[in-house]
This record gives sequence, C-alpha cells and structure tokens, in this order.
Amino acid sequence: MTDPRKQQTKKAIEKAMADLLKDHSFNEVTTVKLAQTARISRSSFYTHYKDKYEMIEAYQQRMFANIEYIFDKHKLDKEAIILEVFDYLNREDLFAALLSQNGTREIQIFLRHKLRLLLSHDLQNRFSKEEKTAIEDLYTSVYLSHAIFGACQTWIARGKKESPAEMTQLLLKLLGK
Repeated sequence: MTDPRKQQTKKAIEKAMADLLKDHSFNEVTTVKLAQTARISRSSFYTHYKDKYEMIEAYQQRMFANIEYIFDKHKLDKEAIILEVFDYLNREDLFAALLSQNGTREIQIFLRHKLRLLLSHDLQNRFSKEEKTAIEDLYTSVYLSHAIFGACQTWIARGKKESPAEMTQLLLKLLGK
C-alpha cells in the first residue's frame, strides 16, 4: 500500500515543477527551487528522487503509459483520441508544462510521434485523391503532426482558454474532417 504522505509530497513536487516551468526552462529549474516551491526540505526531495531528471523520468514514464493507453483504447478514432488527450492536458498541469516551450524534449517528441502515427493512417489522404509515394506520406504526416502539436502548445501558452471539446473540433476542422 502506498503511503499517502509520500504521494502528497510527490504531488507537491510535480505541482512545483509545473509552476516553475511557466517562467523557467527545464534546464533552469534546480532542486533547490523545486523544494522551495513545493515547500518541502531538500532532504525530503532527495528521499523521493535522486535529482530533477529522475523525477521527470518517473513522471514521463507514467505519462507515456497513459497516452499509450488512450491511443490503444480508441484505436484509430481520431476524434476520441484528440479529445481525451486534451482532457488529460487540461487536468494534468505538469504534462501541459512539459509540452510547453519550457518543457522537456522527450515528452514532446513522444507525443509528436504518436500523432504522426495516428495521422499517417488516413488523414494525409484527405488532401489529395492521387496516389502518394511513401516519402510524400511521411512528410505529410510529419507536417500535420507538427501542426497539431503547435496548436496544442499555443493552447497551453494561452492558458487553455478553449475547452478540450472546442480544441478537438477545431483541429478536426483544420484537418478536413
């Protein structure tokens, strides 16, 4: 059974990281700043993690598993996937912070890759009725996944003003659905 105090401390550290990433790049965030922002001692931080990299690695692994679950659960239903990812981003401040300009490269690459795989199945075919080469398919899916990711980053930077449902419908409209 998990100790509730440990879970509470880990949540405080995650919230502190999300707060710090609003104004600082990940590289600028220190363990000292994390502990101060989380209102815990440095030794308490070190009880849970070796350093900020281990903390983010543990968090990212959970996020990767959750995103994989969303994609697997909805198969190729783009609308359901996009909506659930935006819902998740709306609830998880650290996830959103990690996808922002100040976030980590690993999680950004992971999400763009998942989007590219989703889009490569059929969205690029909406833009042309003619047969495409493998290279055209590749670049079309890369282009579209970066466009969606950029829209997602803009939504986060603007303070998530639109609802996840509004963002989903906007992206589907831009993708020609």
